[in-house]
Parts: sequence; C-alpha cells; structure tokens
Amino acid sequence: MKRKDWNLWNNITFKTQGYRKNFDIINANENFITEYDGTVSEIRLTNRKPPRPVGEYGLSVWNIGLGSQFDVDFHKLIKEHAFEDTYKELVGVIKKNEINIREYNKIVLVHTFIINKEYRKRGITEEFVEMLYRDFYCNGVAIIMLVKPFQNNLIDADFYFNRKYVEVKEELRGSSEAIPATEYYSLNELLEKKDTELNEYKLFAVANRCGFSRINESYLFLFSPEKITERLREKQIFAQELESE
Repeated sequence: MKRKDWNLWNNITFKTQGYRKNFDIINANENFITEYDGTVSEIRLTNRKPPRPVGEYGLSVWNIGLGSQFDVDFHKLIKEHAFEDTYKELVGVIKKNEINIREYNKIVLVHTFIINKEYRKRGITEEFVEMLYRDFYCNGVAIIMLVKPFQNNLIDADFYFNRKYVEVKEELRGSSEAIPATEYYSLNELLEKKDTELNEYKLFAVANRCGFSRINESYLFLFSPEKITERLREKQIFAQELESE
C-alpha cells in the first residue's frame, strides 16, 4: 500500500445512484435487477475549489435469492441481456459450469470503471473496490467484475468516445465546462495501444491486486475479500500512527 497517496484517499468520495422499478420495463422479471451509476470525485475544500471528477462506474445487482422464491429463470434473463459484454461472458461461464449463480443470494456485476489519467496508479481502483466491499459484500453475495480493455467493450466505447461529456468546474463561483470524455479520460491513448495481450495483462494484474480472480479464460473476475481486508487493517494502523505523532 502506497501511503504517499493517503491525503488523496482521504478526499476521495463515491456517489452511487440506483435505478429500479417494481414492475418490468422490457424483459420479464427484470424488476429483480437494480442498476447503479456512480461517480468518483476528489473533494478540494482546503483549496476552496469544487470537487474534481476522478472517474465513474456502472454496476448491476441481481437479487437471485428473492427471484428464486418466485421461480424466476435467471439463465433466460441473463441471455436476454447478452448483447452487453458482461452478460455475454456470464452466459459462457454458466454454460461451462464455471459458476453457479444459484449459490448466491445476490450477484453484483461491475460493468464499467474508468478514471482520469492523473489518478491512475494512485490507489483509486483499490479505493473503489473497498467501497464495493463496504456497501455490497457479505455472505451469499458475489461481486463479479468485467475486466476487459475499454476499447474492446463496444457499448461503453461508443458511449464514451461519441456521446459522453464530463462536467468540470474549477472555481466555486465559476461556470462548469463540458469536456468530451475522450479527452478527459485520455481515451485516445487507449486506441493507440495496439498490443492487446499486454493491455489485458496490465488490467488483469490490477484486478488481482484488488482481490479478484479470473473465472477460467473469461473476462469476468470474482472477488475475494482477503486483500481488501488486509488493506483496511494497514490503513487503520497508519491512521493510528498519524494520531500518535
């Protein structure tokens, strides 16, 4: 754990907004799914500046336990969502018996996580996974993340390259500026990286560092809490050391 970024972590916040209906919209039984969009920000109170956008994420929570009480065919529902990369991968691992979704009460599927270039390699991904652990993880819950080069995820790539803008405000009384996500997140640099195998290796290494293990040869990684709980203990010790100084 790089303690040099402690002050940054102290000012990182996560804002997660959930979307759900108690009735189906398109597919039968999709009311057992809650969709979440979230933003990561750096609070800059000491500098008298507005929060600065750091990144964003998207995830879905499937209530398998509740749905099972009503005989929901989750395999069918997953296939109906298979136009998205996460679910396409999930269909594959289920078909190969590499995961049994019926073993869980809930499944948290992380589809997207993207951060500004200036904040990469500074522990923000670990902070994000810690947030997932605090908010969602318990017995009977699986956290599964899609770990795939961003430019190869066609739906996300189209959204962030062609339609997404990031609102950035540098002064409290100033106006905000809408910056194309391609520019703000330095996405063009991702397109320039032609070595797909190396790109995947780097992403997989970050996922492993955060406690995720690859599900066979898929792009899905299953979370195990040991590394994050160890990180929490290290942070606790460091906080105590700071208090004693």
